[in-house]
Amino acid sequence: MKLLISNQHGAIVMALMPFLYGMLLSHPIWQHIFLLLAWFSLYLMSYPFLNLFKGRNIELYRKWTMIYGVACAIFSLPAFIYNWKIIYFCTALIPLSCISIYFVKQKNERALLNDLNGIVIFAVAGMAAYYFTENQFDEKIWWAATLPSAFFVGVTLYVKSVLRERKNPYYLIASILYHCLCVVIFLPFQQYLLALAFAFPLVRAIYLPSKKLSTKQIGLFEMLISLLFFIILLIATL
Repeated sequence: MKLLISNQHGAIVMALMPFLYGMLLSHPIWQHIFLLLAWFSLYLMSYPFLNLFKGRNIELYRKWTMIYGVACAIFSLPAFIYNWKIIYFCTALIPLSCISIYFVKQKNERALLNDLNGIVIFAVAGMAAYYFTENQFDEKIWWAATLPSAFFVGVTLYVKSVLRERKNPYYLIASILYHCLCVVIFLPFQQYLLALAFAFPLVRAIYLPSKKLSTKQIGLFEMLISLLFFIILLIATL
């Protein structure tokens, strides 16, 4: 049986990076494996679930919503036994999911606000992964939420500037200015490694839009940039 998965492979990186970062910032334990599997199942479920609101292939999408939903419930059980308080983070996802449903029903899934809403959802997962063992809202839990999110906002602006909104010069300007801000903001605090982590995306945002790259080439570059960012982020903050 072939799995029903969205073809937006970049979104998988966005779903996993905050979780893995939050987990590594905390004290990873074996129960994190179940929490990760539950979160990934929930992420996979989001694709058929949201497609239910498009009114097409209802039976197919209902079937896969149930399959991924059951998998999420099974994997969640050991995680909830270890720390039931992560249910609060699940609750926080409900209004965010409602926003996603709204944009689907409006047939405007590629709206910038919907992209930002998705980034917030991934940030909540990162916070949950950290809180799972630490049980506190300290400085690091906000790192788990904000640092990957800052990177993903830049990714969103960049991708729009080279693909979806490439004929709109304002997206290119916004992308470059935003990436510059992400580098400069860390310099007064002498956080040079964090500035370096955002420097590679800045170079990409300036240099690549002038090149005629295919969608596949853009995706491959994004995988490389994401990996570099994540590695430097871990070195800078762990």
